[in-house]
Amino acid sequence: MNLTKNPKCIYKEIDEIGVILEPESGKFIELNSTALEIWNLLDKINDPELIKTSLLEKYEKEEAINNDITEFINNALRANIILKT
Repeated sequence: MNLTKNPKCIYKEIDEIGVILEPESGKFIELNSTALEIWNLLDKINDPELIKTSLLEKYEKEEAINNDITEFINNALRANIILKT
């Protein structure tokens, strides 16, 4: 499974917090620092496993990072701000 940002979404970063709106449904998601990193990585990486690898190189807490990534992806897919390709 590969992921991509929904091009219809509106993204805004304010004080190191990201907010994304999916205009068709009106759903939005607020991004914490880890989710913001994942969102930015989606510009270069579409494979969730490669995103995990990239973040694990930066952070040492593998279980926490895996949980954060899974939670963000599931929430973002439900909100339709990322799409499976």
